[in-house]
Amino acid sequence: MFDLFRSRDKAVRALLTVMLGLVAVSMVTYLIPGSGTGSSGAGADDKTIVAQVGKEEITAQEVNKAIQNMTRSRQLPPELLSIYVPQIVNQMVNERVMAYEAGRLGIRAGSEETDTAIIDSLPAQLVKDGKVDSATLNAMLQAEGMTFASLRESTARQVIVNKLEQVISQGVIVTPKEIEDEFKKRNEKVKIQYAFLTTTRFQAEGEPTEAEVKAYYEKHQAEFRTAEKKSFGVIVLDPARIGAANMPSEGQIQSEYNNRRNDFQVAERVKARHILLKADASNDATVKPKAEALLKQIQGGADFAKLAKENSEDPGSKDQGGEVGWMVRGQMVPEFEKAGFALKVGETSGLVKTTYGYHILQVEAHEQAHLQPLDEVKGQIIVDYQKRMASQQLQSLADKATGELRKDPLHPEKAAEAVGTAVVKAENIQTGDPIPGVGVNKEFNDLVAALRKGEAMAGPVVLQDGRAVIASVTDVQAAHPASYDEARGEAKTRAGQEKLNNLLQDKSTLLMGKAQQYGGDLEKAGKELKIEIKTSTDVDRQGAIETVGTASTIPDVFTKPVGALLGPSAVNGGRLIAKILTKTPADVATLASQTDSIRGEIRQKKSRDRAQLFQDGLKERLKADKTLKIHEDVIQRLVANYKRS
Repeated sequence: MFDLFRSRDKAVRALLTVMLGLVAVSMVTYLIPGSGTGSSGAGADDKTIVAQVGKEEITAQEVNKAIQNMTRSRQLPPELLSIYVPQIVNQMVNERVMAYEAGRLGIRAGSEETDTAIIDSLPAQLVKDGKVDSATLNAMLQAEGMTFASLRESTARQVIVNKLEQVISQGVIVTPKEIEDEFKKRNEKVKIQYAFLTTTRFQAEGEPTEAEVKAYYEKHQAEFRTAEKKSFGVIVLDPARIGAANMPSEGQIQSEYNNRRNDFQVAERVKARHILLKADASNDATVKPKAEALLKQIQGGADFAKLAKENSEDPGSKDQGGEVGWMVRGQMVPEFEKAGFALKVGETSGLVKTTYGYHILQVEAHEQAHLQPLDEVKGQIIVDYQKRMASQQLQSLADKATGELRKDPLHPEKAAEAVGTAVVKAENIQTGDPIPGVGVNKEFNDLVAALRKGEAMAGPVVLQDGRAVIASVTDVQAAHPASYDEARGEAKTRAGQEKLNNLLQDKSTLLMGKAQQYGGDLEKAGKELKIEIKTSTDVDRQGAIETVGTASTIPDVFTKPVGALLGPSAVNGGRLIAKILTKTPADVATLASQTDSIRGEIRQKKSRDRAQLFQDGLKERLKADKTLKIHEDVIQRLVANYKRS
């Protein structure tokens, strides 16, 4: 166990006061990014170093670990990692740069401050009265690929960066006029009359004729090309089919069972359901009486599953009436496990307190340790046997298929026959298209993309479902300018879109002209042209206008006077023509009630902008004196690696 105590705000304020004077001197330089001289440092020889800040290095391994942690917690989609790599590197560089400057200015993170920051970052259930179970914490860190030492180091760095950012923001001032201007901007309202012309409304009129499609093709003929297409013969080896042909005899099944008796030993186990009410030191006094009330209802004969669905705070079991399934010893937290194994079948526990809160358990079944009989596991033995035999035979068949296919790549059916399967024909496939028998598989696509007619893959590709596939190219159609027949579908789509856009522009321009002709009477113009005119409610900048979107997306609507005509404007995929009917200024009587929140938001934005400006200037200065070196070649290799993966 280790004990951590909260730091005092007073001490932090005292430190900030001292540091403000030091930072103020350097801010003049750093707040102007172009004020330094010199050039950035040269690239490092070490291919694994992404950046250097002073003597500290950021390595490719650190970047990879950060990315792995983010993907593990689903913060980043794997398919977009290559796009995010430079941003992640930049974030790491920014933190190290700010920490470097904080250290240069004498800003430090005390042991107690670091420990407090660690506690504040931990889940509430790991902390009790300022104490953390080190074993639990270390297990959590191990799962994240970290050590306690690295956690302390990164936390201390963040503490001093936060202190520096606080110092930078100390000089931020928000004037009463800024608050009033922002208040008026947020609260003024406008009411408009408008016509919103969309492609859906004129879809039929925008359908291009055959002559228009052909004319569009001829005008843009150079833009239409047919990509290279290949035809393949694909041999698919399915382990499920191979395994199905390997049915073990009764003797083999008995022998498998005898050899794997340890696999079929079932530990003592309990099947249970539970209700969890989460509790910690902050809410224990209110949660415990609620848990006791639920327990009384259960003891009085209430439906346990119904109460669990209505009250349990365990998302994994709540919807199943509290079912947690079978559990063996060592699987659950000690208090939960002890209660579960002590209860008889059908019995309900009292309140069980764990680090998560209060539990009520009900045991549904209890099995003692035993050896599963052969009849019970026979099906599994057969499946395992067939999988093992299929795995052994799959490699042999794949080697044979590869050899036969490479002998005669233009006739893949011969190789398929040699391994007892049929060839799958994939005709005129463009790069990236799904392939019959394969689907979309990057590794397969990359390999066949490099093959010419009459060439075969050097070996099989194993798909996610375990099937092995190998292919040869039987024909190639070279890329060429597309004929009208080949390009007609795309030409029709593009011609239709162009026609619709022109139609919308013409109709909206005509409507605007008519409204101007009638002295700004948009409604009269709309009636003449049979275009619907709508009227909005009074809306502020974030208010929604039907079909259009928020008012802030309409150009000039808050700057032009009442009676002004607006447009035609391209808004939300359509064309908008509008007339400002009324404007309602912000009610200054409510300014006082919003002053504090507006001041806080403006201050926060100014602080962010100021910190960003400081950081940008600092980076330029450190690059100039070669304290900061960023190795773009290493970053690009990282990006390339994630593109390939």
